[in-house]
Amino acid sequence: MSHDEDQLDFSKLEREVQQSVINDQRYWTENAAKIRAVEQRVPTYEDFKDIVAASHLKPLEKDDKISSIGRFTQVWNQHASMKKMSTDLPSTKTDSNKEKVYVMPSSGQEFAQHWKRLRESTVEQRDFLFYVGPMKSSELFKTEITGGLLGEILSCLEQFEEENPESVIELLEAYTLSKRFSLCLAFLSKKEIETTKLLFEKLNKNQVLKESTDLTERLSVMQKLYLKSE
Repeated sequence: MSHDEDQLDFSKLEREVQQSVINDQRYWTENAAKIRAVEQRVPTYEDFKDIVAASHLKPLEKDDKISSIGRFTQVWNQHASMKKMSTDLPSTKTDSNKEKVYVMPSSGQEFAQHWKRLRESTVEQRDFLFYVGPMKSSELFKTEITGGLLGEILSCLEQFEEENPESVIELLEAYTLSKRFSLCLAFLSKKEIETTKLLFEKLNKNQVLKESTDLTERLSVMQKLYLKSE
């Protein structure tokens, strides 16, 4: 063996180490994305793959130049009928006037701002509620349901689709965790109270809920909490 052959190629070794670090980081990033996708109950395997595939992407900084980048979107579906969503955008926007892009609010105030922008469409408000989900909702409304929006939220949920009653129950449960939930209930208008009654009537008639003892029991508990004065 010659002296040259006996020397280590440090440049090559450094590249291999760097690649190993990158691979390791990507593995843990994708693993975290898989766990997150399972927790969010993505509806299809395609949605699951999209979330994992996009897990390594990072939002652009304000100094990044995007003039040379073509049209792009970040797929992040949580519900089968849900619109495209992205946490990279500063506000709620439409993509090509066909797909709604939602932003995950970081506070109750941000939730209220996004909610007001969607007031022209009950369907979009409902999709936004499902996008935020019960876990994030309980965090946002830990102290109170911002802006006295409980009545509007209940009115929106009253128009839920037949195939997702469990999602409605999960959201109803999340709102009851607010420290000032009883106070929020006290400020419901007569019309909002009547709409809440209609919501529970519709849920009680839902066939999916009737076939599940667990969901039926949870619904009963929620009905007592929301209509306790009845």
